Amino acid sequence: MINEIPALCGQRAENIFSQRNFCCAEAVIVTLNATFKIGLEEATAAGLGSGFCHGMGGAGCVCGALAGAEMMLGLLLGPRREGGLAKKVFQKEVAAVMHDRFKERFAATCCRVLLKKRKEKQGAACAELTRGAAEIAAELVLARRPELAAGVDRDFLAARDRKSAD
Repeated sequence: MINEIPALCGQRAENIFSQRNFCCAEAVIVTLNATFKIGLEEATAAGLGSGFCHGMGGAGCVCGALAGAEMMLGLLLGPRREGGLAKKVFQKEVAAVMHDRFKERFAATCCRVLLKKRKEKQGAACAELTRGAAEIAAELVLARRPELAAGVDRDFLAARDRKSAD
């Protein structure tokens, strides 16, 4: 069912963040890539997000989960994609909405501010932000391209990773 896909994306992104030692941006990108079968190798998908960990390389600026979600929205709906939205439409009705929904849900978009506002440890806070960013992005994708729901990798969404006992 199309309505359950965003929550499943959020759960899977949080699982990847928590269990694979991926940062928030990496987990969101890997999740959306696999869910919507974009076709990037997992290492490439994760690599795209690596510079956004801890608010862009530890600077504490833009939340990496939000940055990762915005990148994937560009790949799925952006103007450079075949059948993508016009640039102004994408920016106003997708990228800006992603930003605004994230800010509305979490009260900020800056990593440093988000972590200060949350009372739980950084890992738990980042897991929540990772889940939320993936959920919001999946909602936006499916609102614009509901036909993509038919091709979603439900096996990937249902899988759960566990930390290895190194």
